[in-house]
Amino acid sequence: MDNEKKLMSLINSVNVLNSTRDLPEVLEQLIQEVLNVVGGANKSVLFLYDDKADILYAKTAVGFDMTYMKEIRLKPGEGMSGKTFLDEKGRIFSSLEDTVEGMSDISENIRNIYSHSLGRMEYPVSAICVPLISDGKCIGVLTVDVYEDDVQFEQEDLRLLETFANQASIAIENATLFSQNERNKRIHEELSKVSLAKGGLADITSTLSKLIDEPVIVYNEMMDIIATSDKELDSISLELKEETIQGAERPVFETETLSEQVSLNGEERLVYFFPIAADTRFFGLLAVPIMNGTDVDPLDQFAVEQAVTVFAMEIDRQERLVEEHFNYSGSILERIIHHPYEDLSSLNLTEMNFPEHDYHNYCIAQLYFRDPLLSFEKMTEKKQKIMRMFYREFSRLPYRTLVYDRNLEVNVMFTVPGYLSETAVYEKLGRIFNKIMGYSAAYAGISGSIGLGRTVTKLNEVHYSYYDAKRCVEFLQSTYQERYIMNYRQLGPYRLFLKMERDELRNYRSEILLPIIEHDEKYGSELLDTLKIYLDTNQNMAESGRRLFLHVNTIKYRLATIYKILDIKSLSGKKTFELQLAFRINDYLNE
Repeated sequence: MDNEKKLMSLINSVNVLNSTRDLPEVLEQLIQEVLNVVGGANKSVLFLYDDKADILYAKTAVGFDMTYMKEIRLKPGEGMSGKTFLDEKGRIFSSLEDTVEGMSDISENIRNIYSHSLGRMEYPVSAICVPLISDGKCIGVLTVDVYEDDVQFEQEDLRLLETFANQASIAIENATLFSQNERNKRIHEELSKVSLAKGGLADITSTLSKLIDEPVIVYNEMMDIIATSDKELDSISLELKEETIQGAERPVFETETLSEQVSLNGEERLVYFFPIAADTRFFGLLAVPIMNGTDVDPLDQFAVEQAVTVFAMEIDRQERLVEEHFNYSGSILERIIHHPYEDLSSLNLTEMNFPEHDYHNYCIAQLYFRDPLLSFEKMTEKKQKIMRMFYREFSRLPYRTLVYDRNLEVNVMFTVPGYLSETAVYEKLGRIFNKIMGYSAAYAGISGSIGLGRTVTKLNEVHYSYYDAKRCVEFLQSTYQERYIMNYRQLGPYRLFLKMERDELRNYRSEILLPIIEHDEKYGSELLDTLKIYLDTNQNMAESGRRLFLHVNTIKYRLATIYKILDIKSLSGKKTFELQLAFRINDYLNE
């Protein structure tokens, strides 16, 4: 092709590229026109760069079967196109030896895909690769090949292709901006329509899935699954949560869009993770496991990143509705607790779908937030974050729950089936609070004490459960123990100590146990532990020996020493009671 024809071909090709703002059409025309610009070229492929996955992927091609070609993923520096991408400078591979060398580092998998796309395994006898530069960054690589022995590319072909690539980059940039705006506008409008129609999170998720033609999964900030575009995704959603999300660093997911290769149901799939956030709050995660292709179109990536605000607004709206319900229920619970014998018929219990039935029992849980290093204002701010978790968990329970929130204290009345034993109720509530407080400690940085009261059968008995729960919290706060949750049955006789001065309790403990404690300190003996175990085993020397890993004769010797120290001949009922009470006080004081 002489220079004048080459120039006219280049001008015509540029005009064609600038004739449309539709990105797919621009890319398709680009790959077709390049063969008119570079004489002798009979195959060409356009690679685009995905900066989030850090790979080059084949977007369109001429002379290759895109059914296979679209599966190719090149790392920067891999193959002829990957090397050109890193160099950001056009390259000629003049001979068969050059192309073989240029492709020598591609993986066996990519080599197989390449051969299937070509219909045979054959290296080009010559090739040119030029970078596509937009706004100072390399956005892809345009590669042209020739497979005929009598054709060899020259420097003039490289310069011509570089000129064409410069114009193509401008056309791609313009078309991308236009298409981004159009795609973003359409997706945002469609999702907003569903949101304004109060279709709910499920409908919004389903709509987005249809728009991008891929499944969508939505997780909240605790990584619970709250919506999927298809019920068949349930198993994949759980697997994705357990295998990938929970094992990753949360801050990474919360700040930027990520794409990862993940094994789902035994099959490798590319999954995109979009953080759902607004202002400074992280609401959750939107996951798109690729099922229908090899990746998410960059236009869709950009549109989804912009559209997550609709998901944030819907999650926030639902949480506010739940919060309003529980705030309203607080005034009812306050009356039930503090005015138990008033006529409760004036309360709108029926309106709240909260009738009193014989097969219902009730249990109060009290949570008190604490952190001596935080100001009241900071604690209140963190507490509000945790309350969202509370409300969400409570709203899922099969029976109605009332919440009375006051300063740093939260009282919750659970309705539980009458057939559940009190032990089963405590286990059920324990699982709920373990989940929430685990999140609280890990991501909000605050802790609390939780007390569970007895179960009662009538609403006018709920105040008994309330005072039980309150005593449990007081015990946990006064003993400085590691545990953060206690139920009424576990509290046992310790509740008798709560209203007593600690100095008075210390004095009683010293009066009963001090002689033994001083003997242990002076001689390094273990009489105090021996006596405690002996009393706990109902004065069974054989069992005491087994627990302490001692011979029975050793137990007899130690008991004789204890009797001598206490100036007694045996453990009578009164003395046994005094000693056991002193040991309980010692456990309570925990010092």
